[in-house]
Amino acid sequence: MVIVGAHYLPFVFLYGMRLFAVLAALVTLVGVLLLYVPLVPSIAAGWFNGALLVVFAFLLKAFARSQDATPSSSGR
Repeated sequence: MVIVGAHYLPFVFLYGMRLFAVLAALVTLVGVLLLYVPLVPSIAAGWFNGALLVVFAFLLKAFARSQDATPSSSGR
């Protein structure tokens, strides 16, 4: 999960969406925390990561649509 979380960091700068930083931080933090909890099976980390990615997919889509709905500064 740590590598997957770090994978989303460049998207913050590529797309200019800070929501990717939140996603990267959450996935990385949960990945590191689950390393220190010995009783949690690894499958739980995978399911949590998948659920988090699905939630953020909807959040990022809503954010992108709201950005498209705002008029551009160039007036086009």
